[in-house]
Amino acid sequence: MSNIPRGIRNHNPGNIRRSRDPWQGLARIQADPEFFQFESPKWGIRALARVLINYQDRHNLRTVRDVISRWAPPVENNTSAYVDHVCTKLNVFPNDALDLHEYGVLRGLVEAIIAHENGQMPYSAAELDAGLVLAGVPPVSQPLTKSRTIQGAQVAAGATALSVAAEAFDTFQPAIPLLHRVVEAAPWVLAVVALAGIGYIVWARIDDRRRGLR
Repeated sequence: MSNIPRGIRNHNPGNIRRSRDPWQGLARIQADPEFFQFESPKWGIRALARVLINYQDRHNLRTVRDVISRWAPPVENNTSAYVDHVCTKLNVFPNDALDLHEYGVLRGLVEAIIAHENGQMPYSAAELDAGLVLAGVPPVSQPLTKSRTIQGAQVAAGATALSVAAEAFDTFQPAIPLLHRVVEAAPWVLAVVALAGIGYIVWARIDDRRRGLR
């Protein structure tokens, strides 16, 4: 456990210091004397995202230099190195204007800060999305075909369609020995494929629930 960065252990990947702010998702017991502890990563990611949005909305901070200078002031940080690291991650210049209400920009900045604060970025895209949704900045909607549940259903449906096609070929198989052997094996193969698709759907739902995304 000691090898896990403090921010990751606390589910507070931005290392937000303790204050009187009543953040959503705070752990019931706050054992760390310096930094907040959250119930799960999505709440810590949400808090980080909300701070950054407030920087823009309340303080008109719109560049990496301005945002990071407030987030990690020089009195206790190597702010210039922090700025350089974030700019490299985002592929922008320090004084480029950003819109932190834009999903892609905010997510990139959140990822860069997490990586710099913890020396790693261990969260999945789904976990990051969950935090940003809670912060009020949802991702751009993906086509329905990108959904893991839909992909699993497509596999199962494809197997069913192939099964129907195999039955149709059954009419002609006596005249084609190779096709006869393929069709004989098809029901077993297609059954396995269909079950695999259904299994993937079930796994995706369980995995989402485990990560607290549903």
